[in-house]
This record gives sequence, C-alpha cells and structure tokens, in this order.
Amino acid sequence: MKVGFIQPATRTGEAGYAKYLKEGLLKRRVKIQPITSSFFRKPNIRIFLGSLVLRGFTNPEKMDIMHNLDNLGPYLLPNNTPVRRVLTVHDIAPVVLPHLYSSLVRFNFKNILPVLIRNSDVVIVPSRATKQDLVRYFSIPPGKVEVIPLGIDTTYFYPRHRDERVLKKYGITGEYLIYVGTDNPRKNLKNLILAFSQLPNQLDLDLVLVGPIHKGNLMKSVPDMGERIIFPGYVDEPDLPVLYSASEALILPSLYEGFGLPLLESMACGTPVIASNNSAITEVVGDAGVLIPDPENPPMISRAIQKLCENEDLRLELTRKGLERVNNFTWDNTVTKTLQLYQDLL
Repeated sequence: MKVGFIQPATRTGEAGYAKYLKEGLLKRRVKIQPITSSFFRKPNIRIFLGSLVLRGFTNPEKMDIMHNLDNLGPYLLPNNTPVRRVLTVHDIAPVVLPHLYSSLVRFNFKNILPVLIRNSDVVIVPSRATKQDLVRYFSIPPGKVEVIPLGIDTTYFYPRHRDERVLKKYGITGEYLIYVGTDNPRKNLKNLILAFSQLPNQLDLDLVLVGPIHKGNLMKSVPDMGERIIFPGYVDEPDLPVLYSASEALILPSLYEGFGLPLLESMACGTPVIASNNSAITEVVGDAGVLIPDPENPPMISRAIQKLCENEDLRLELTRKGLERVNNFTWDNTVTKTLQLYQDLL
C-alpha cells in the first residue's frame, strides 16, 4: 500500500499526530510518500492553488491513497482518479465559535471545508464531539466520518523527577500550574489569567504558559501579576515531560477542543488536570480531572484550581486515575484503525 501524506503546517498537536501516524504506518510496511510543495504551506494558498497543482501529484501508479492531515486540504476540485482521498478534520472551532475568528477563517471553515469534505472519500476525526459537530453544522452523512482518537507515547511522557536545572532554564523557581498550547481566543487565556489573579495568596503558585503566546495583550488586565506568570514560549521537546511532571496541575480552560493532547500528556506524566466541561475534553478526561462548569466565568476557574490544589487526597486520586486512563489512548490504536480505514477504501 502506498499513501501520500500532505503534512500539517504547524508545530502543534496536528504535527505530533502526523509524526506518530507516519512512524506507525512505516513500521507496518506502508509506503509513505510525502507530498511537498510551496503551495501547501499556507492555508489559503494550500486550498486554492494547492488544489490546482494536486493533480500533478495524483498518480495512481505511485500511490493508492492521499491523506491530508490538517483540516483545510487541497481538495477543492473533484477527484477524477482512482487515488482515494482521506481528510483529517481536527475541529471546526471557527464554525462553532465564529465570533472568535476573522471573516477569512470563518469563510474557509463554513464555506470551503464542506466542499473539501464532499470531495473526500472519508473523513477522520479525533473525537465523537467533532463528528457530532460535522453532522450538525454541515449535514455530513455520519457514515462518511470515522472517529479515530489520538494517542500518547508513554515511553516519552511518563512521570519524571523534579529537575531544577530544567526549571531554571525557563525561569521557574517555585510551585506552578502549567498550560500548554497557543493563545488562540478559544483557549480562553484571558479568563484563565483573571482567574489566576483571584487565587488566595496562600496558594503561592506561578502560572507557566508554554507555547507561542504573545504576552502583551494578555497582561493588560492584570499588570501587577507579571512576576507570577511565566512565558517560556516553545520549550525543548525533552523538557516538556519534566515541566508537566513538576507542575501542580495542567490547566486547560478552553471554550472548545477537537481533542486536547496536552490533557493526555499531563496525565501520562502523573500530573492531574483541570479542564473545561465541554466539547471533546470530557471524552479525554473522563473522571480523571476537575472539570470547570463554565470556563467563561473566572471565579469558577479559580474554584476549580483551589479544589485541586488544596486537597492532597484528591490530587493523588486524580493522578492515579489519569495514569490509568491514558492506557485507553495509544498511537498503536490510532495507526491500527487508520490502516484498517485505508484497507477498507481499496
């Protein structure tokens, strides 16, 4: 079997998905052909000009299946070849929460994505919640959408000892909460920072925001919290499990997630999670975390943090449950189900 991969253009969860899927398929002797072009690097160029040049890559003698791994792929034109098309849609946040996105992004997801789905043979989503969104907002036949959850590499993400050398590298000296992600508005960081500023002083915690996050706009509402909120940016990959393991908790107060890989990463490192009670988050966390009923309410976020950090028995219980729960999410399972989907298409 020969599969053409159109890679994600980001360094976020989609890139990890692509990495582990490719490695797993290669181990099962699937031939992977990366489809690379300058036309595939930016979303709108990828959709429009990418769709025009895609035919030059669609050679039935060189591949059986073409798989776009990141939402908006170059499938704007109908497929007139025997090569089957697979599209992974991680989430449709700009459709569910349109007020948080620019008009261009809303247009791409609301008007263009349904066309890309129509021109695909099958769509992979990482959660039941995302499948329900596709069916609800786009009237996609449920049979065309396959739920294949993401996984976690427990040979990489596992509990580590506190390493002061690594913590010092990122300016961390005390106890802290960790967030891992972007500053996309749906991540709800402004409310997280407001909630953090309302915590009682006796908790004595810092907040570490890992990822491509712009400090300026976030800190305007709480300028006096500058020393307690740390912005390390991207961290070196080997350091991330250390940062998870040393933290009191992962905090993910998102308004919407298609899956939420940091939740699995944190639980695998023995660190309990505090997260929103919405979208796919509940599928990932189950009963292994503290859920925030309304993440747009800063006092509710504060109370969730206090509930966990002031109750050692609860922390220990959720640590145990998290380590057990991650066993339900493996990259091997992701690869197995994806390979079966490929085989069913041929």
